[in-house]
Amino acid sequence: MTPTSALLSALFSTLSFLVKTLPIVVVAIYLVSYSIKKGYMERLAEAIAPALQRFGVSEMAVVSVATCFISPTASYSMLSQAWREGKVDDKEVIAISFLNSFPSVFSHLYAFFIPFVIPVLGFAGVVYTAIRFAIAIVKSLIGLILARRWNAGQSEMKEKLKPVSPKENVLRIAMIMAVTYFAVSLLSEYGAFERIDLSFIPLNPNSLAIAAVEFFNVRAAVVLAAGFIDAGLSWKWAVVGLILGNVISFSARAVKHSLPMHISFFGKFGVKVVLLNSAVTLILDIFFLLLLMLA
Repeated sequence: MTPTSALLSALFSTLSFLVKTLPIVVVAIYLVSYSIKKGYMERLAEAIAPALQRFGVSEMAVVSVATCFISPTASYSMLSQAWREGKVDDKEVIAISFLNSFPSVFSHLYAFFIPFVIPVLGFAGVVYTAIRFAIAIVKSLIGLILARRWNAGQSEMKEKLKPVSPKENVLRIAMIMAVTYFAVSLLSEYGAFERIDLSFIPLNPNSLAIAAVEFFNVRAAVVLAAGFIDAGLSWKWAVVGLILGNVISFSARAVKHSLPMHISFFGKFGVKVVLLNSAVTLILDIFFLLLLMLA
C-alpha cells in the first residue's frame, strides 16, 4: 500500500465516521444547552431536596447533594465553609463526599455522556454510561448509610447553572474526533495494531490500546473505541478497554482534578477525602471489569 492510498483511505474513513456521528452529537449538545437555559436542571435540583430529606440525612447533606446536581464545585465550596465553621465534622464530610458521587456523575450526563459518549459509541456507550452510573450509585448508597449517623447545621446556597457553549463544544469535540479517528485509521491501514503481540495478557490488544489512550485523554479513548468497533471489535471489549483505562488512570485523574480542589477547600484533610473516594472507585471499577471479562 502506497502512502497516498493509505492517507486517502484513512481520510475517507474519518469523513464517513464524522458524517455518521457528528450530527447526533451536535443535536444533543444544542438540546442540553437549551434545557439549561430554560432552567430544567435547576428545577431538578429543587425537586431532589424534599426526597433526600425523607432519608433522614442532615440538612447539610440535603443541601450539598441538591447543589451538587447543579455544580459540584459550589457544593464542595459550601460544605467546606460549614466544615471550617464546625457545623460538620470530618466523618460527615467523608459521608457527604460519597453521597455526592451520583449527582457529580449526573452533572457529566448532559455535558459528556449524552452529547458525546452515547452518540459516538452507540450501544457500547450506553453500557459504559450505565456502569459509570452504577458505580456512582453504589458510592452514594455507602454515603447515605454513613450520613444518616450524623446531624449538622443548616446552610443555604444556590448557584445558577451556566449553559454550555454549543459552538465551542462542537468545535472541540469535532477536532478530537477527527484527529483521533484519522490517526487510528492511518495506523490501521499500515497494520500497526496487527503487529502488536500481547497474547500473554488475557485481554484483547485493542482494549489495551483504548486504556492506554484514556490515560492521556478520555475523549480520544472514546473515539478510538468507536474506531475499533467500526473495524469489528465487539462492544464488550470496547467497554472493557474504557473501564481498564479508568483503573490505570484513576491516580492521575485524582492528582490532576480532585486533589487540587479538595486541598483548596479542606486543606490536608482533603487528601484523605480524595484517597478514600478513589480507593472505593478503583475497587468498583475492577469489580465491573472482571464481571464483563467473565460474561
